[in-house]
Amino acid sequence: MFSPRRSLLVLIPALAIFGACGGGDDDSDGEADDASPASGSGSGASGRSSNKDSRVPAIKDGVFGDGKLHVEISGGKNLEIDARGNGLATGGYTLLTFGNEKATVILAFQADSKEAPGAVSVTTAEMATAGEWGTQCTVTVDDGATELKGEFECKEVEATDMKSVKSYKVRIQGDFAVPR
Repeated sequence: MFSPRRSLLVLIPALAIFGACGGGDDDSDGEADDASPASGSGSGASGRSSNKDSRVPAIKDGVFGDGKLHVEISGGKNLEIDARGNGLATGGYTLLTFGNEKATVILAFQADSKEAPGAVSVTTAEMATAGEWGTQCTVTVDDGATELKGEFECKEVEATDMKSVKSYKVRIQGDFAVPR
């Protein structure tokens, strides 16, 4: 059953991550309004990944339906998350939210951002962690005609135990798929 109250709980951290990722390019050199070469057809954006030397690829604007996500966390805490979710992409920004009764996972992408390409956030009753694409984490995105899917990995990010407020390092691996 759909719960508006629970949807708000997912939306608040999503907006916080989206806001932290920046609002676009403030450059006044005329390049800020140029379209990214990857923002056209899906073939230009398919199969590219982010790392220290590259940017998150543009994802075609659209609304994503009932998708699935699988995440494995290891290190200071070991757990697996299987969740359902949805999202949207508009104007170079993409936000995917997934959740179940025990966890919320948010994936944010800002196409071709020089400073804040996006991030992954994982929150459970036991722990909370996040990592930025290109800094602590890598992501591979395949923007197909009927589905957006990808894989991500964070080799060592800081996590906080929600009960003791102690921090520790974790590794995050995951994959997602959402239909258009």
